[in-house]
Amino acid sequence: MPSKSQTYLDLIFCDKIKFEEEVLRVKCDEDRKEVMSLICSEICSDKKLAKHINFLKIKTVNDLDFDGVNIAFVQLLLAELLSLLKEKNLTFVEIENVKKNKQYLKFMYELSQIYMRRFSGIFYKEVVNTFFDLLSIADKPEKLSPVVKEVINGTAKRKSLLEQHGSGQILYKEEQAWMRVKQARDDKKHQAQVFQVEIVRLVRRVDQLKLQISAIVAARALSLVDVKKVTSKLLLDMFTDEDDIQLHTKKTMFSYVPAGDMANTLISTAQKAAEESKDPSNKNDYIQIADFFKKCKSMNTPVFIDARFEEYKHELSLKSKAYREQRLKLKTLRAKPLDSFDITLKKVKEAMVYNLQHL
Repeated sequence: MPSKSQTYLDLIFCDKIKFEEEVLRVKCDEDRKEVMSLICSEICSDKKLAKHINFLKIKTVNDLDFDGVNIAFVQLLLAELLSLLKEKNLTFVEIENVKKNKQYLKFMYELSQIYMRRFSGIFYKEVVNTFFDLLSIADKPEKLSPVVKEVINGTAKRKSLLEQHGSGQILYKEEQAWMRVKQARDDKKHQAQVFQVEIVRLVRRVDQLKLQISAIVAARALSLVDVKKVTSKLLLDMFTDEDDIQLHTKKTMFSYVPAGDMANTLISTAQKAAEESKDPSNKNDYIQIADFFKKCKSMNTPVFIDARFEEYKHELSLKSKAYREQRLKLKTLRAKPLDSFDITLKKVKEAMVYNLQHL
């Protein structure tokens, strides 16, 4: 009778689709592409492989070598599998046995080959992105890596990676490639700044609306006894110290004090303080405070406050939605590769992907 752990392993390794569902959480091709993109990003950053596949790390185009990619792919699949098995509380010995099981390793190697055949373009695009990164780190064309020149002009062993299949070469000078990347980066940065400015504006408005809504709720809970406890000093502090968040919050709450006895009490407190104040500046402030609550008294009917409350809630819903949309747009923008912002770079990537696939 197989153990519970072995039964689960048999389930995972019964076929490729089941492995994908359990280990990679894959249900469709879009999921597969996303997984492939994440794995390729990891592979390009791998310390051992980077010096063979990452343009930031290679010393010459002649160093490009993709033979180790499938093995690295298997190692990442194995890492995901082991993480899952730990969650399922498999013992240390059971997990060690999985790591040594040749049939399991062969299974994952075959799966990695399937992914590399079906989605090789994703991998090579990630490799080309490191070439754009190499161009980006130079603050001027004169400081470009010699690797850039080799990519464009080729070497004794390898032809130019910018040569289009049957259509000639795209770029002939390092300066052209550098300028294209710089312009694309600037465009991307500008678009990101537009989203960031809008996000900041929306955050401010959302915070304001939340303050107004909570202030109305708090004002509705006020009693005449609460209002009578408000001192003239507190009123003065609320209206003159704009930097104190707590005082500002209290001022906002009292701005929704309902018309009637409570508003009259605050007016009376301010007027009395104005009469008794010997400081001309404070006297003037108290007069303005009294005028403020007179306006509140004339406006803050139950119908008005209820309408304002619903208006704020509706606007908060809209602004919160707009904020989430802007955040998503910014996230999507940041994930876009540089060739999304320049048609020539797009052609460069297409040519390089083709040529790298046929090295």
